[in-house]
Amino acid sequence: MAYTELDTSQNLIRLLHLSPASSQGDTIKCRFTVALLDDRPDYEALSYTWGDANDTRSIEVEDNAISITSNLHLALQYLRLEDEERTLWVDALCIHQADLNERMHQVSRMKFIYGQASQVVVWLGEAWEGCGIAMEFLRKLAQDRSLHLDPAQERSISVHGLDLNSSELRSHIIRFFDLPWWKRTWTVQEFVLARKLVFQCSRYLITREIMLTATVNFWSHMNRCCTSQESLRVPDKTLASNVKGSFKKASEFDDITKNRKQGSCNILEAIAIFIDRETTDPRDKLYGMLGLGTGEYTDLVDADYTLSPEEACEAVVINSTKRTGELEFLSHLNEYQNPKLPSFIPNWTGSSAWDPCYTNHLLRIKLFNTSLNTPANWKAISRGIACSPGIIFDVVTSISSQTIQSLFEFDLIPDFLKEIRRLVGIDHEASSDEEVLYGHTTDSRQSALWHVLCGGVESYLEESNYHTRRLEEPADLSKYTKLMAYATASDQQRAELWGYELEDIHMYIIIAIYGYFGFGPRKCQVGDLVVVLAGGSVPYVIRPVPSTDEYWAENKLCARTSYRMLGDSYVHGIMDGEVLKLGDESERKWQEIVFI
Repeated sequence: MAYTELDTSQNLIRLLHLSPASSQGDTIKCRFTVALLDDRPDYEALSYTWGDANDTRSIEVEDNAISITSNLHLALQYLRLEDEERTLWVDALCIHQADLNERMHQVSRMKFIYGQASQVVVWLGEAWEGCGIAMEFLRKLAQDRSLHLDPAQERSISVHGLDLNSSELRSHIIRFFDLPWWKRTWTVQEFVLARKLVFQCSRYLITREIMLTATVNFWSHMNRCCTSQESLRVPDKTLASNVKGSFKKASEFDDITKNRKQGSCNILEAIAIFIDRETTDPRDKLYGMLGLGTGEYTDLVDADYTLSPEEACEAVVINSTKRTGELEFLSHLNEYQNPKLPSFIPNWTGSSAWDPCYTNHLLRIKLFNTSLNTPANWKAISRGIACSPGIIFDVVTSISSQTIQSLFEFDLIPDFLKEIRRLVGIDHEASSDEEVLYGHTTDSRQSALWHVLCGGVESYLEESNYHTRRLEEPADLSKYTKLMAYATASDQQRAELWGYELEDIHMYIIIAIYGYFGFGPRKCQVGDLVVVLAGGSVPYVIRPVPSTDEYWAENKLCARTSYRMLGDSYVHGIMDGEVLKLGDESERKWQEIVFI
């Protein structure tokens, strides 16, 4: 079928008019019209996953046979009305996918297309046995916030006689949140931007409001009165997930929706949170988040499919730094770097396994002010080379022989903690540890170590949700004491000591690992340098790479040494701009640092 060309100078979209049918087996028939978004046309938008591109079915569009994926075919079958047309916007049909210019034009208008739709219908697929039970669970949880998750408590939630001790009910809930729609990138924007939204699974329906209210009520109980409900942490035998993990997916939607309503939606954070979601085109890991941005992140870059994935990452880096005056992107350098990228460009479009701890880590960096609000002056010199003003503060003189992986293996945690204490010169048996001061501060080395282990922050409960704040001074070392008691206890005692409080402390340390002593990138080596950069909220670890005269002549540079960026770090005592306050003027002088 030949598409009528859209005038890309105007705010035009195609609309699909789905003909009525008296029987689900009737042939699907449709027609197109072209509408101007400025005229506020009346239509619904479909949010779905394409499914297997090789599994197709045929429909009729203006008397022409068109092949679409079976999942979309099934959705259109269920969406048809009996006695009137239904007007929809469906990306696979309403965008001429083979026309690159039209594709870019329409992608740039996605936030308006989904934001102006009278309703967004989330098509989850065909119902399965237990689908109705899972949706009824969400509906019931949303309707009565007093219902406990723990069946042992009075007035707990149950559906069709099943409570959360039932593996059958848990399996239905986990399967609902494991459906393909929850794993795709574009569905995030479609969910958040919708004025009104409904989930549909065959004929089963549930509203977004029910979904989000159920999520809030779940965490209200999970974080306060039902913390000991172990069944919520038990992995499903077939899906390798649990109920708690399932509701974390819904929480991500809730958080990003609230941030956007408050006008504080940071595109870089959104990319990080949803980076493990699937896309057909790797550039859509970035472009699929563009419509969410508010304030300085609004329309951060154009969805340009003529750029390579690496060039798209670089465009986000350049524009975010120009807009914000900050080097936030340097905290996105995870351990799975793309060899096609220079050391300072995050691997946002790669297929790397993004560590979920990084998401929590990113929320922490704005609690610090290492460069004292000095605006970024990041300059791209040429492809793969950039420079920034910086102050080299210290050199890495020793690192732990214990790998960070030790923290994930409970039996190795004591050895890891003992090694860390040895590394920073604290004798556990000495009674005067608290009297030994750390660097230029008035903190004991014990207190400084606790700050480092926690990354300088702590969690607190407010309105049933956990939030993050800076550790107060002087630090409360009660948790540190409990952790060290665990580290020095016998195997039998450890089993008795381990509980929810130590589990929370353990998780916070895992999140935080992401001369003075501190935590830095896992690839850190002796001889690496700690640097403060203009526009950086936190310090960074860099590695010198001596270069030949020919290299610098070719790139028209004056510097004789370049550096590889390894990532950000926490260094106790310099997180609030102390580097710019202490020492003489020569020690505080900015110098140009070149990165490759």
